[in-house]
Amino acid sequence: MRQIGFFLIVCMIVIVPQGKAQPVSLDECLLLSRETYPLQSEFSNVKQQTELRLKNLNARYYPTMDVTGQFSWQNDVPHFNSPTATFKVPKAPQDQYKAYVDVRQVIYDGGMTKAAKGVELSQQNMQHQNLEVELYQVRAQVIQTYFLVLVIDEQLRQVDYRMDILKKRLEEVQSGVENGMVLQSEADAFRVELLKLEQERFAMEEGRRSGIEILTELTGKEFPSDVSFAMPMSETAEQTLNRPELTLFDAQRLQLESVQKLTTQQRMPVIAGFGQLGYGNPGYNLLKDEFDTFYMVGLRLNWKIWDWKETARKKDVLKLQAQSVNAREATFEKNIRLVSGDVKARIRQLERIMEKDDEIIALRKRITQSAQSRLSNGTYTAADYITDFNAESLAILAREMHRIELNRARREMQNILGY
Repeated sequence: MRQIGFFLIVCMIVIVPQGKAQPVSLDECLLLSRETYPLQSEFSNVKQQTELRLKNLNARYYPTMDVTGQFSWQNDVPHFNSPTATFKVPKAPQDQYKAYVDVRQVIYDGGMTKAAKGVELSQQNMQHQNLEVELYQVRAQVIQTYFLVLVIDEQLRQVDYRMDILKKRLEEVQSGVENGMVLQSEADAFRVELLKLEQERFAMEEGRRSGIEILTELTGKEFPSDVSFAMPMSETAEQTLNRPELTLFDAQRLQLESVQKLTTQQRMPVIAGFGQLGYGNPGYNLLKDEFDTFYMVGLRLNWKIWDWKETARKKDVLKLQAQSVNAREATFEKNIRLVSGDVKARIRQLERIMEKDDEIIALRKRITQSAQSRLSNGTYTAADYITDFNAESLAILAREMHRIELNRARREMQNILGY
């Protein structure tokens, strides 16, 4: 029984055909184009740069230590003549030697370091949004190429359909030629049309191969030559604008606000402790001509109380820059409205055109059926039939092109709005 069961399982595996690979979707291509684009690595690069700058800013809270060595000779030193010959006033040496360490510790910096960190973080956010905007531009190329391949695929299907029908008509006409009922030129007309379709098919296959190569370059994924692409189905529902450029404008305003805050904090007083420890000749006692140690500790206050309105002018510049950001944002939104208006008009036009496509195809099929009957009766030439049949084929192709173009316009509208 085990052997029989095993045999049945093997037979099922062998007999049941393997499923065809799932068609590639547009969303998959868009995701791959983002993940594999070389600019993607810049996100971590910008983050690492910001982390290093923040560490440098944190170092402001750590004590600083400077070591100084100095030798000098001076032509004169503080001295005065002795009042009597028996009393000699000490005199500082003219050659002096010093080696000392200066230590400084910030106690209060008026929030300047915190404000500087805010500038760095806002700068990182702005750079990230710049990258998002650049990455978003790739989407349009992917969408354009993807629908180009879909158009070619539909054209190839229509060419294959036309070739199949014309081959059948050729067989019928050739039978009439062999029976002496139809001229050879009638069959040759079908052969010429088939050759022309083969030429069209060859050009379409080359165009499809080129489109797939572009998609491979954009997505970083190797597609087989027989890969199939799914038709994206998009709706025309009203959506709000959600482009990364808007987030970039917000990031630019926040960055200007953080710079303005830093500008204000730079006017605040800074309190620091300091100390000095050294060894030299002379020490702090200049009248003592011998090597000695010296040290000093204390507090220092620095406060720039007047800067000739430099800070006020810097703030005015930042306000003007903020106005420029607002103007660029308004211009961007206006351009989006103009572009989206054109696309909406194209969508409405295609929707109305498609309402008549089925009616046109039905009439063209009726004409072709009549032409086929008349061709079989010998009252219609091959050229006349080919003309009617091509008109029907073009009507079917036009309907499919309109369908693809409508889905493309809807997808472009979503991309314009940021979805």
